[in-house]
Amino acid sequence: MIILTVGTSNWDSLLQLIGVSILFIFILAITYFTTKFVGGTKFNQLKHSNFQVIETYKVSQNKYLQIIKIGSRYFVIAINKDNIQTITELDENDIMLREPLKQSIKFSEVISQITNRQKEKKQNDDQENDHK
Repeated sequence: MIILTVGTSNWDSLLQLIGVSILFIFILAITYFTTKFVGGTKFNQLKHSNFQVIETYKVSQNKYLQIIKIGSRYFVIAINKDNIQTITELDENDIMLREPLKQSIKFSEVISQITNRQKEKKQNDDQENDHK
């Protein structure tokens, strides 16, 4: 082991570091694009599906109640570790649908709002200090 470290130069170590870094970036890129592809495929399957989970309520660990929509009919189902049971069918009038969430806010917008608040607070503090 000592013979190997003595025989290598700093350039060899640098090239080895660069090679490992490029390999790491390549693996990250492949992972990213694979995840994006699989997620997009799954999203399209769910988007054009007749099945829709309306709401999920956790009763206890590994036990859930779900309101699902299949086609135009609503059902309450019980899900546990080993099986799924239909409890009842609901009328559409019995369902209180939540309004869809507003469009997602961009992270850059949130950061700019926070920085603007901090700037305003600093300006107000400076003005108060000037009046004293």
